[in-house]
Amino acid sequence: MEISYTPIAFFNSSHSETYEAPRQGVLAQSSHGVIEFVEGIDFESYEDLIGFERLWIVYDFHKNQTWKPKVRPPRFSDKKRSVLSTRSPYRPNSIGVSCVKIEKVEKGRIFVSEQDLLDKTPILDLKPYLPYSDSFPEVKTGWVKEEETNKYKVIFTQDVKERVDWLMKHTNFDFEQVLQNQLSYEPTNSKTKRVKKIGKDFTFAIRTWRFKFKISNEFVNIYSVFSGYKESELLASDDIYKDKASHKEFLTRFL
Repeated sequence: MEISYTPIAFFNSSHSETYEAPRQGVLAQSSHGVIEFVEGIDFESYEDLIGFERLWIVYDFHKNQTWKPKVRPPRFSDKKRSVLSTRSPYRPNSIGVSCVKIEKVEKGRIFVSEQDLLDKTPILDLKPYLPYSDSFPEVKTGWVKEEETNKYKVIFTQDVKERVDWLMKHTNFDFEQVLQNQLSYEPTNSKTKRVKKIGKDFTFAIRTWRFKFKISNEFVNIYSVFSGYKESELLASDDIYKDKASHKEFLTRFL
């Protein structure tokens, strides 16, 4: 039997690639997005969400084309686990569920935070979060409890903070949020992150930008940010990602 659904909305987010999204929305309080309803879904069908603080979003993992019976969870990656015992997107049916915080409800849109969805995610359904029926804080969590990992504190040198602030302003992308989300847990895991070990330190890639960091006890110290383009690549006429101008301006300003 085959079942099909038509999206009631699409998600608007600064996260366009899978590696940019938080692993769980509740871990990314500054992660914002907008639910934008399609034509035919009128305000009267969701206006009474005003007054609710949290919302379940049921959506489609639109960037996944296949599924796997065993997966390596991003935060607990020492061994593979049954896909249906994880939150992995590589599922038999590519359905995702996220609990987000409602910031504002208005005609045509719902503004949310603490979200982990990608841009243009098709939304299938919305349901209000109800603590009395949806919260079970004392339940067992199987293998997750066994393999819980430590959280690192991500810090920036003063020079890097200045450069990251400049990048966010000139590219309209929240680099700081992605760095905090991705490097707080298992920052050196190259199987689930765009991380390379260089000597004793590491380089993390976000789009066409690179960030060098070192690990010290419970800290991830980001001490350098630089262009991922080689000089010859910046001089070439092609500009696939439409971002070479910002790289050239960055180099002129900071180097």
